Amino acid sequence: MSDAIRFETPSDYLSALDTLLQSATHLIRIYDWDLADGGYESPARIELLKEFCRQKRTIKILLADDTYLRRHAGQMMRLLSVWGHALHVRVRDADPPPARDSFVLADDKGVLKRHDKDETRGLMRRDARGDAAELALRFDGEWDRASRRVSAHTLGL
Repeated sequence: MSDAIRFETPSDYLSALDTLLQSATHLIRIYDWDLADGGYESPARIELLKEFCRQKRTIKILLADDTYLRRHAGQMMRLLSVWGHALHVRVRDADPPPARDSFVLADDKGVLKRHDKDETRGLMRRDARGDAAELALRFDGEWDRASRRVSAHTLGL
Protein backbone atom coordinates (compact mmCIF):
# COMPACT_ATOMS: atom_id res chain seq x y z
CA MET A 1 0.00 0.00 0.00
CA SER A 2 3.06 2.23 -0.23
CA ASP A 3 1.86 3.77 -3.49
CA ALA A 4 -1.40 4.95 -1.89
CA ILE A 5 -2.01 8.68 -1.68
CA ARG A 6 -4.85 9.83 0.56
CA PHE A 7 -6.36 13.21 -0.16
CA GLU A 8 -8.66 15.34 1.95
CA THR A 9 -8.40 18.85 0.51
CA PRO A 10 -9.24 20.12 -2.96
CA SER A 11 -5.56 20.87 -3.70
CA ASP A 12 -4.51 17.37 -2.57
CA TYR A 13 -7.24 15.92 -4.79
CA LEU A 14 -6.03 17.88 -7.82
CA SER A 15 -2.45 16.79 -7.17
CA ALA A 16 -3.44 13.12 -6.85
CA LEU A 17 -5.52 13.39 -10.02
CA ASP A 18 -2.59 14.92 -11.91
CA THR A 19 -0.32 12.10 -10.74
CA LEU A 20 -2.77 9.44 -11.85
CA LEU A 21 -3.57 11.01 -15.24
CA GLN A 22 0.12 11.44 -16.02
CA SER A 23 0.69 7.73 -15.35
CA ALA A 24 -1.89 6.58 -17.93
CA THR A 25 -0.51 5.05 -21.11
CA HIS A 26 -3.52 4.00 -23.23
CA LEU A 27 -6.93 4.47 -21.55
CA ILE A 28 -8.46 6.90 -19.07
CA ARG A 29 -11.97 6.27 -17.73
CA ILE A 30 -13.62 9.00 -15.67
CA TYR A 31 -16.86 8.44 -13.75
CA ASP A 32 -17.90 11.79 -12.32
CA TRP A 33 -21.07 13.55 -11.35
CA ASP A 34 -20.55 16.58 -13.63
CA LEU A 35 -16.79 17.40 -14.01
CA ALA A 36 -17.20 20.59 -11.93
CA ASP A 37 -14.43 19.45 -9.58
CA GLY A 38 -11.05 18.19 -10.67
CA GLY A 39 -9.75 21.19 -12.56
CA TYR A 40 -10.88 19.91 -15.93
CA GLU A 41 -11.03 23.47 -17.28
CA SER A 42 -7.50 24.40 -16.21
CA PRO A 43 -5.02 24.99 -19.05
CA ALA A 44 -2.65 22.33 -17.67
CA ARG A 45 -5.39 19.68 -17.46
CA ILE A 46 -6.70 20.53 -20.94
CA GLU A 47 -3.16 20.26 -22.35
CA LEU A 48 -2.60 16.92 -20.61
CA LEU A 49 -5.83 15.51 -22.03
CA LYS A 50 -5.11 16.96 -25.47
CA GLU A 51 -1.65 15.37 -25.52
CA PHE A 52 -3.18 12.05 -24.45
CA CYS A 53 -5.60 12.21 -27.39
CA ARG A 54 -2.85 13.35 -29.75
CA GLN A 55 -0.96 10.12 -29.01
CA LYS A 56 -3.93 8.06 -30.28
CA ARG A 57 -5.11 7.07 -26.85
CA THR A 58 -8.68 6.91 -25.54
CA ILE A 59 -10.53 8.90 -22.87
CA LYS A 60 -14.03 7.89 -21.78
CA ILE A 61 -15.99 10.18 -19.50
CA LEU A 62 -19.27 9.06 -17.95
CA LEU A 63 -21.36 11.74 -16.22
CA ALA A 64 -24.52 11.74 -14.16
CA ASP A 65 -25.30 15.31 -15.29
CA ASP A 66 -23.84 17.19 -18.27
CA THR A 67 -25.19 20.66 -17.40
CA TYR A 68 -21.84 21.95 -16.09
CA LEU A 69 -20.00 20.54 -19.09
CA ARG A 70 -22.33 22.19 -21.60
CA ARG A 71 -22.67 25.56 -19.82
CA HIS A 72 -19.33 26.15 -18.10
CA ALA A 73 -16.66 23.91 -19.60
CA GLY A 74 -15.89 25.57 -22.92
CA GLN A 75 -12.33 24.24 -23.07
CA MET A 76 -13.51 20.66 -22.57
CA MET A 77 -16.20 21.11 -25.23
CA ARG A 78 -13.57 22.47 -27.66
CA LEU A 79 -11.37 19.50 -26.85
CA LEU A 80 -14.33 17.23 -27.59
CA SER A 81 -15.01 19.00 -30.90
CA VAL A 82 -11.42 18.47 -32.11
CA TRP A 83 -10.62 15.11 -30.54
CA GLY A 84 -14.06 13.46 -30.62
CA HIS A 85 -12.54 10.32 -32.14
CA ALA A 86 -10.41 9.81 -29.00
CA LEU A 87 -12.45 11.62 -26.33
CA HIS A 88 -15.92 10.18 -25.67
CA VAL A 89 -18.49 11.55 -23.23
CA ARG A 90 -21.75 9.88 -22.26
CA VAL A 91 -24.44 10.70 -19.73
CA ARG A 92 -25.72 7.79 -17.69
CA ASP A 93 -29.42 7.13 -17.41
CA ALA A 94 -31.19 8.40 -14.31
CA ASP A 95 -32.64 5.03 -13.41
CA PRO A 96 -31.36 3.63 -11.15
CA PRO A 97 -30.07 6.78 -9.46
CA PRO A 98 -26.34 7.27 -9.94
CA ALA A 99 -23.89 6.40 -7.20
CA ARG A 100 -22.62 9.37 -5.23
CA ASP A 101 -18.96 8.37 -5.50
CA SER A 102 -16.66 9.21 -8.38
CA PHE A 103 -13.52 7.60 -9.70
CA VAL A 104 -10.85 7.77 -12.37
CA LEU A 105 -9.13 4.72 -13.85
CA ALA A 106 -5.76 4.87 -15.58
CA ASP A 107 -5.31 1.86 -17.84
CA ASP A 108 -6.07 -1.36 -15.95
CA LYS A 109 -4.26 -0.55 -12.75
CA GLY A 110 -4.43 3.06 -11.55
CA VAL A 111 -7.38 4.15 -9.40
CA LEU A 112 -8.47 7.43 -7.85
CA LYS A 113 -11.69 7.16 -5.86
CA ARG A 114 -13.67 9.87 -4.10
CA HIS A 115 -16.10 8.59 -1.52
CA ASP A 116 -18.81 11.17 -2.23
CA LYS A 117 -19.40 13.66 -5.03
CA ASP A 118 -19.77 16.48 -2.49
CA GLU A 119 -16.46 15.80 -0.72
CA THR A 120 -12.88 15.71 -1.91
CA ARG A 121 -11.75 12.93 0.45
CA GLY A 122 -10.48 9.78 -1.16
CA LEU A 123 -7.57 7.59 -2.17
CA MET A 124 -5.35 7.27 -5.24
CA ARG A 125 -3.21 4.25 -6.08
CA ARG A 126 -1.14 3.84 -9.24
CA ASP A 127 -1.07 0.04 -8.91
CA ALA A 128 -4.39 -1.32 -7.66
CA ARG A 129 -5.27 -3.94 -10.25
CA GLY A 130 -7.98 -5.64 -8.19
CA ASP A 131 -9.79 -2.38 -7.41
CA ALA A 132 -9.28 -1.19 -10.99
CA ALA A 133 -10.80 -4.38 -12.41
CA GLU A 134 -13.85 -4.10 -10.16
CA LEU A 135 -14.41 -0.41 -10.99
CA ALA A 136 -13.77 -1.06 -14.70
CA LEU A 137 -16.57 -3.63 -14.75
CA ARG A 138 -18.89 -1.12 -13.09
CA PHE A 139 -17.81 1.66 -15.46
CA ASP A 140 -18.16 -0.49 -18.58
CA GLY A 141 -21.63 -1.68 -17.54
CA GLU A 142 -22.80 1.90 -16.95
CA TRP A 143 -21.10 3.02 -20.18
CA ASP A 144 -22.92 0.42 -22.24
CA ARG A 145 -26.28 1.41 -20.72
CA ALA A 146 -25.75 5.17 -21.10
CA SER A 147 -28.05 6.14 -23.92
CA ARG A 148 -27.01 9.76 -24.38
CA ARG A 149 -23.73 10.86 -25.93
CA VAL A 150 -22.42 14.38 -25.52
CA SER A 151 -21.44 16.03 -28.78
CA ALA A 152 -19.65 19.33 -29.22
CA HIS A 153 -21.49 19.87 -32.50
CA THR A 154 -25.14 20.90 -32.73
CA LEU A 155 -27.05 19.79 -35.79
CA GLY A 156 -29.47 22.30 -37.21
CA LEU A 157 -32.37 21.65 -39.52
